[in-house]
Amino acid sequence: MKGLGSILRRELRLRLKGGAWAASLGLFAVTAGLSPLALGPQEALLAATAPALLWVLASLSLLIGFEGLYEEDLKKEGFTIYRLTPVPLSLIILIKMSVAWVGSCLPLVLISPALFSAFGVENVWQGALGFLLGTPGLAFISGALSALCASLKRGTVMIVFLAIPLFAPAFVFGPATLSDSPLVPFLIMAIFSLQALALCPFIAAAAIRTHMS
Repeated sequence: MKGLGSILRRELRLRLKGGAWAASLGLFAVTAGLSPLALGPQEALLAATAPALLWVLASLSLLIGFEGLYEEDLKKEGFTIYRLTPVPLSLIILIKMSVAWVGSCLPLVLISPALFSAFGVENVWQGALGFLLGTPGLAFISGALSALCASLKRGTVMIVFLAIPLFAPAFVFGPATLSDSPLVPFLIMAIFSLQALALCPFIAAAAIRTHMS
C-alpha cells in the first residue's frame, strides 16, 4: 500500500506539471462556448445538437489530455524502476490512467451541467451522470492507445484515428442519457467503462513491455 501511495503521488505531480489537463479543459470549454455561433441562435437546434456535440468535444479534449501519458517514464526509465517494485505493471498503468482521468475528464464532468444548461438542454444532471459513467471508458481506451503509439512520431494523430471507432458506443448512447428514459443508456455507459477497465490496463502494460524490450 505504501508503494501504491508513492506511485499515486508521483503520477499526480507529473500530470499537474505537464499541464495537459488545462489544455483539455480549455479546449472543451472554448469550443463548446463558440459552437452556438456556428449553429445559430435557434434554441431548438442548440438543444437538439448539444448532447452529441458535447460528447464529441469531450472525447477530442480527452485525447489531447492523454497526450504524452507514458513519454516521461519511457524517456527517463521510470518504467524500469517501476518493474523493480512488487507492484504489477498493469496496476501501475491503471493508476496512470485513473490519474489522467481525474485531471482530464473530471473537470469536464463538473462543468458539463453549466454547458448543457447554456445550450437549453433539459435534464442536465442526467447528462453529467452520463459523462461520469462513460468518460472512464474513453479514458482507459485512450490510455491503451497511447501506450500502443508511445514510440511513434505524431502518435496523437494515430491515436485519434484509432480511437474514433472505439468511442462509437459513447457517441451513440452518451447523448441518449439525456432522454426521458435514461436507464438503459446509463447501464450501457457503465458496462462500456467496466469492459475498458477490465481490458485496457493489460493491453497498455503489454505495449509498454514491448517498447522497453
